[in-house]
Order: sequence, then C-alpha cells, then structure tokens
Amino acid sequence: MDLRGKTVREVEAGARIRVWYEEEQDGGGKARVAYLGTTSAYSAAEGLRVLFDGYDESEQEVVDAADEWEWAPDLLGPFDAVRLKLRGVGRPKPQPPAGAVDAGRSGKKARLPRGTPKPPLAAAAAEPAAAVSVSTR
Repeated sequence: MDLRGKTVREVEAGARIRVWYEEEQDGGGKARVAYLGTTSAYSAAEGLRVLFDGYDESEQEVVDAADEWEWAPDLLGPFDAVRLKLRGVGRPKPQPPAGAVDAGRSGKKARLPRGTPKPPLAAAAAEPAAAVSVSTR
C-alpha cells in the first residue's frame, strides 16, 4: 500500500487521516461521507489501522488501497508542543520560606526564624531614585 509521502514511523505514531465511505441516505440513494481519524498501525498485508474520531478504541477499522482516503492536515501544526500560560491558572500557591512558622488560618503572617536574612527587594525598588532638580523662580 502506498503511504502517500508518510513513513511507517509517522503512520504508527498517529497520523491524521480522512476516509470517504458511500453510505445509504434516509431518503434513498447514496452519499459520500468523510470521516476523520488517527492511524495506529500499518501492515503491508492489511493496510492502515484507523481509530475514527468519536468512536471507541475497540472499533478501529482497516483502511486499504481500495478505500478512498487522504492525509488530513494537522490542525495544530508545529504548535502542538507549545504550552500556553494563562494568568492565574495552574499557578502554584506561594510557599513560606523554609523554616517559617505557619500561622494557619488565624490571619497572622508566617514568620521567618530568627537570624534569617530578609529576601532582597526587587531590582527596581532597590535602586536609588533619580535626582530631581527643582527651580524656584
């Protein structure tokens, strides 16, 4: 079976595929219906094993050279491994410094143990303010 530009490794890794079947319509006649799926295996003797979107894994179908099919575009393209950072979503809760006493729910702040240096201020806050000249005319 011609894999139409894909390698066996790409196919077995889960390539997107579109397959058309002729199906009987309610009003009579036949219509060409497209199904999208993901390949899971390839056998030169049998063809492509495909799990169609919305179907259970036990219902995989075999697509061979006699079927009408094409590789479907990967909608995610090269961005499938990019993580999006949303403000406030999945951000871990800030933890008190090691050795700090937890005030619990009493409303008190956690205390640093004695002799622990305070964390440095932000760089912008630590810089001295620029000199400002004021004229009194």
